[in-house]
Amino acid sequence: MPFKASSKMPAKLENIPAFPSVAMKLLSLLEDGESSFSSIAACIATDPVLSGGLIKRANAADQPRYCEARNVLQATLALGIDRTREISLAVATSAYARTAVQSEILRPCWHHTVACALAASEMARRCGLRPAEPYTAGLLHDIGRLGLLSAYPAEYEQTMAAADGQPDDLLRMERERFGVDHVEAGLWLARRWNLPESIVEVIARHHETPAGTLDQVTVVQIACRLADLLGFSVNRPTKPPDPDEIFAALPEWARKRLGAQLAGVKDAIAREILFFEGVEARGSGDRGVMVDDGETEEEPPAWPFLDELPTERTSLGVLLAAMAVLFSAAVLFVQR
Repeated sequence: MPFKASSKMPAKLENIPAFPSVAMKLLSLLEDGESSFSSIAACIATDPVLSGGLIKRANAADQPRYCEARNVLQATLALGIDRTREISLAVATSAYARTAVQSEILRPCWHHTVACALAASEMARRCGLRPAEPYTAGLLHDIGRLGLLSAYPAEYEQTMAAADGQPDDLLRMERERFGVDHVEAGLWLARRWNLPESIVEVIARHHETPAGTLDQVTVVQIACRLADLLGFSVNRPTKPPDPDEIFAALPEWARKRLGAQLAGVKDAIAREILFFEGVEARGSGDRGVMVDDGETEEEPPAWPFLDELPTERTSLGVLLAAMAVLFSAAVLFVQR
């Protein structure tokens, strides 16, 4: 079913920068199952922030590798297509969260976005769905909120402060203050940027109660609530979320397994948020995470329970990286 956006938007929202063109091109390339590693790497290489973030992530402590990734192609080969997609789009989306990262009141908006994306990816993987699409949808489900806070940082900060402890009133307060809520703003931006219809549907329905078939929409709806449960809510809830209600739409075996691993998921999300904020703060950045005393410590694993996860994606990246190294060595040998 088509989801229509309001034709009238606040003036400042209409003037915010377009979603990074390199991200839109990358999204198109990644939707095409025939795109090569080299074409994807060439697209990412046109943006220094994306390039730096991807290389940094490929060289992180939790990423198996035979050698250090020194360029975008090597990083893409090491990470694999799905993880390259996740990291690149998150770094691109963080451009809209720059204001939020700098404000204590607005920062939870970005934290919630990253938490929802990672939770959606993890649930999809455990339920036998491809994780890349739910990750992208989770990353963009609140793009209307990021757009509003980018266009109206001071005003949105005031709205967030007024809605503290009253999350159900935030949509109403947005409409009163800006003439639209973040769902309507998100639909308008999605249409303006020609985002895929599957993402448009997630933006339109992410506040609905999860029910029915376990598809991308349901996964993101659950992930959005799981992010709240783990402490990554946009604003303070009136009452603690009920895990039984959140996981009701999941198969019983998935509910039990996820319920037993919530602490690990929360820690993983917190580390991933630190990574993306570090990329945003340092541009192309250096390796490692800066600590308070100015020293650099090695970045910890993003997923502490990797031994329990399917390894197809990681293994493929390692295999391709190894093949690339062997191929390079063979070329050098022949040239000699």
